Amino acid sequence: MPTLVVRLPDGTEQEHELSGELKLGRQAGNDLVLTEGGVSRNHARVFDDGGTVFIEDLGSANGTFVDGERIADPTPLTPQSEVVLGDYTLRLKAAAASRSGPRKAAKAAPAPAPEEMPVGSEGSGARATRAVPSLKAKAPAGGAPPRPPRPAKPAGAAPAGAAGGGTGAMLRGLVGPWAGRTYPLKGKVLVGRQPPALVMLEDDSVSRRHAELEATAAGVTVRDLGSANGTLLNGEPLGQEPVPLQSGDQLQFGVVEMSFDAEEAALAVPTRRGSGPVPSRRGTGAGAALPPEEEEAAPPGRKKLLVVGGAVVGLLLVAAVVKAALPGPAPVGDSPEQGGTPVDPVEQVQTLLSECRSYASSELGAPNWARAEEVCTQALDLDPIHPEANTLIRRIKLEKEAYEHYSAGDKLLQRLKPDEALEAFSKIPKESEYFRRGKGKAREAAEQVTKRALDDCKRYLSNAQWTAAVPRCEQFMAVWCQAQPRESLNPPLGYTLKLEGRLRRNEWRPKDTLFVRFLSARQRLDPNAQPWVCPVTEIIGPDEATADPRAVVDAAVKKRFTHKLMQAAMMDYWAGRGSEALATLQKLRGNYEAAPFHAQTDELIKIMSTVDQLFKGGQTYLAADDPEKAAEPFREALQVDKELMLDLAESKPSFYRRNILQDMADKSYQRGREWADRQDRRRACRVWKLGFGFYAGNPDLNKASAYCSNLASDAFKAAGGCPNLAEVLDYAVKGDGIAEKVDEKKAEWKCP
Repeated sequence: MPTLVVRLPDGTEQEHELSGELKLGRQAGNDLVLTEGGVSRNHARVFDDGGTVFIEDLGSANGTFVDGERIADPTPLTPQSEVVLGDYTLRLKAAAASRSGPRKAAKAAPAPAPEEMPVGSEGSGARATRAVPSLKAKAPAGGAPPRPPRPAKPAGAAPAGAAGGGTGAMLRGLVGPWAGRTYPLKGKVLVGRQPPALVMLEDDSVSRRHAELEATAAGVTVRDLGSANGTLLNGEPLGQEPVPLQSGDQLQFGVVEMSFDAEEAALAVPTRRGSGPVPSRRGTGAGAALPPEEEEAAPPGRKKLLVVGGAVVGLLLVAAVVKAALPGPAPVGDSPEQGGTPVDPVEQVQTLLSECRSYASSELGAPNWARAEEVCTQALDLDPIHPEANTLIRRIKLEKEAYEHYSAGDKLLQRLKPDEALEAFSKIPKESEYFRRGKGKAREAAEQVTKRALDDCKRYLSNAQWTAAVPRCEQFMAVWCQAQPRESLNPPLGYTLKLEGRLRRNEWRPKDTLFVRFLSARQRLDPNAQPWVCPVTEIIGPDEATADPRAVVDAAVKKRFTHKLMQAAMMDYWAGRGSEALATLQKLRGNYEAAPFHAQTDELIKIMSTVDQLFKGGQTYLAADDPEKAAEPFREALQVDKELMLDLAESKPSFYRRNILQDMADKSYQRGREWADRQDRRRACRVWKLGFGFYAGNPDLNKASAYCSNLASDAFKAAGGCPNLAEVLDYAVKGDGIAEKVDEKKAEWKCP
């Protein structure tokens, strides 16, 4: 009976016998529940059909990969197949060959490796030749082995790898997560921290484009590409000129160490079972056995070489037997993300985002905000303008900070420090999910604060101890005023505050006696003190009876669309998961039983794709600090988004609309500041007005627009002719009335 071996994200493995069918997914009820990142609720199924094991993807969001290829139909599996589902790796274990295979491979003669061999596979002979340089480099007892020098090359010998044009040349990782991984070298190979690098080393010490290796008929060369931390060859720094490599050379990219192996399959010496070593074609290779008469006639140097070669081969055979006999760690296959095979950046970003969402989810317990931020940052390194990644990282940073304030406030409240606890709770942003959770605890802390502060306030006021009374009363009033209407705290428009004596016309006094006594005490201490203002502390303020925006959108979508897949796609679009929305609609489009919905589905696909592409185009311009060019695609995206969301576009804006408005406002303010620093106020105001036209809720942009409006007013007063009015319009802000005055002045002066 075949067995499915599942390697978990922590490296451990589980075996599951396959009798009929196994359903895999994150949701309870599957035969095999996989709860880590990247796995859909019902992800895939593995089944036996006529003695052949197949795997079928069940419409998962992140896909199912067999040998690095995403599958769309049931795909047969063999013991050599490697299946990737999110963070899990699966392989098929055949019962008949589960134990004897590795032992026979150790004894059998290693054959030259074909080009189609998976990178890093066991039993190929490549690992045996790797031991030769390390044995030669072994230091005497008691001393640390130095970095191995470049091996000496006989005069007139061709560079390593020349015979096969570098077809068997490869890099092998020596340290960290790259230890044991192999990367084939064919043509030009880029080494770096992110795509398009084929040798991708995700480490901060490695530059995005770190080094380049080139395999030609003459051999393999390496050169540095101006990396920040440099490239070392056998401990010596490289420049940007190509340097030839020889087998056994050690390369270091940043802190990542790797070795270079050339033509390993050709270097391995095959042996015959029971017949001793086979002489090499040249007849004089290391380790080849000679007849006794030739051995006696051999020169002393040749005899010494034969002894060393025989010792090396003997050690390797002993190591192979011991490795086969002892249980070692489970072999780790090369997943699409780990091997030398190029990885699709889009798929890699989706995988990282899936993992990020898992860490940020509260479905399986408390979210791990630190880990979520780390994974999301990796996704942003691959695609800096990815909308969902930017949204996630903003939310994660907000929630991470909110969690720290919530935890600090909770601990302080338990330690009977309500003053400090209330201060910590007050720092929780209203947009955070911890705001609702911290509201009850904040009110508990506020009650403890006000109870003690109220007693002190009344006692100090009664004894005319103004210096002691004001801070204690103010502490009480800061909590008390949160539930008071504005007209109870501030005088109406046109009235002045009067705390003592008889009120006259246009004079006002609060109705709360204690509040009046507090204001009088402040005035006694400092007659020139500014009017007291109630500090805004939303977390202890009254509850707002507002509906959940998602619930409102969900209700409207269900009323408008009857098919569940269309409803799910609309909610994904509203939340900014455009790729998932399109995948859901494509699934509906492929279901011919749902033909009546296909026309509407095609229209949704067209609209969502248009918004997504325009959004990405605008974000590209913003990334280049050019909000003026971003304005055109963003305006079109907002118009198309409104056609889709209808009445909800303004009241319950989608992810795309919210980010377009806010990002344009932020970037326009920053860009305008740059022009203002260059003393180009007209250009600065044009950019600020552009952002203000998209979103008027940015406080910095509001101040900048008010500044431009003042400049417009001054320029209008100083205008002496028609040419000066153009400058006035560059400063004028929509709604300040300056543009209307300019039109009147143009008509008066008869300007063209």
